[in-house]
Amino acid sequence: MFIHLDCNNFFVSCELVSRPDLKGTPVVVANNNDNNGGIILALNPEAKAIGLKRGNPLFQVTKIIEKHHVTVIDVHHHFYHEVSRHIMEEVQKTEMVLDFVQYSVDEFFGTMPEDDPTLLRDYLKTLKDLILRETGIPVSCGAGMSYTLAKTATWFAKHYPAYQGVCIMPADKREAALNKVPVKEVWGIGRRSIRKIEESGVKTALDYAQRPETWVNRLFGVTGLRTWKELNGTPAITLTSHERQKSIMYSRTFAHMTGSKSVLLRELSSYASAATRRLREQNSLCQTVTVFLATNRHRTDLPQYSNDKTIKLSTATDDSITINEAVRQLLDSLFREYYQYKQAGVILGQLQHSEGVQLDLFATGQVQEKARKQRLMKAIDDINQRFGRNQIHFAVQDESHDEQPAGFMRPHKVDEDN
Repeated sequence: MFIHLDCNNFFVSCELVSRPDLKGTPVVVANNNDNNGGIILALNPEAKAIGLKRGNPLFQVTKIIEKHHVTVIDVHHHFYHEVSRHIMEEVQKTEMVLDFVQYSVDEFFGTMPEDDPTLLRDYLKTLKDLILRETGIPVSCGAGMSYTLAKTATWFAKHYPAYQGVCIMPADKREAALNKVPVKEVWGIGRRSIRKIEESGVKTALDYAQRPETWVNRLFGVTGLRTWKELNGTPAITLTSHERQKSIMYSRTFAHMTGSKSVLLRELSSYASAATRRLREQNSLCQTVTVFLATNRHRTDLPQYSNDKTIKLSTATDDSITINEAVRQLLDSLFREYYQYKQAGVILGQLQHSEGVQLDLFATGQVQEKARKQRLMKAIDDINQRFGRNQIHFAVQDESHDEQPAGFMRPHKVDEDN
């Protein structure tokens, strides 16, 4: 059976691990900024109970926040990725799950060689309890005959308290379960397709699954057909490819601390170039760029600082020049003097397939410029592949141009979030 693990209110849950005093009080995580803008990205049940929702602009809900003493925490993407990696490690140690894959920072898929619903429930409950005990993060679990059915089972685990966070969807319960799931909640059905689907009289996941294969293929193509097959219990999706990842992270903990902005820029530029190369290899584009910095939390004798910031690009891209410029801007905003930095990284987020990019309506000449950049990036990739990686690179990545601190070791390898 296929399994799905989904962390509950993940960003808030991560923050509450280090702030247990806030448990039981309304808490939200937001991408706040210096102009008091930003939106709510995650919230706990207590915050939902007073009327707050994910996606609320902060300025619109200021009165609710003040009236109910809601704690607003700035988003810390790098911290959430570290917790996610810890969850991966803990599950892999058990050797209970096969083909375990991180789909996004808060979701995981895998398989278990077991069909008995009772045993599966016991196994998933064991995993659930292990993750909570070792990381402090509550998760919901689902199992089904395909990835889509497993994720749908997790939807039940989240919405029906009687399941206690674990739902199994065996073959004989599939139709009854799908009849209760709104079609808009089905994984793989995008917002652009919902209106067309609902106008066709399809209201539930079961309605969609029972439509003729030719109808699905004609209206929604290969992607819609894969979802249709999965809902009917036939596995049609593979998650081993990086193309399905929602983010790519390249980071490194330095061998020695550094307070040099030029060294940090050099390293971050290298990470950004490597991550962007990965984007092009998997035919993906990114919509957001995040940079994070952190000092050595084990050196309590030194001043501590950690922060991250994100830029949303006007157009999704795989262009190294555009992404490196975003990284430079983010470092300018994040960097603080008089701190010794131990870790830095780049996260490319909101990935999408390169064939479906939405161009900026207010820009001109985008098609020609996009084609020019694609030719340039292809030429660079071809040369580097032929003569060795980084034969062509940004000038800022050249170690000879900055005041490298004594004993600083350039990270020989980057870590990829997959």
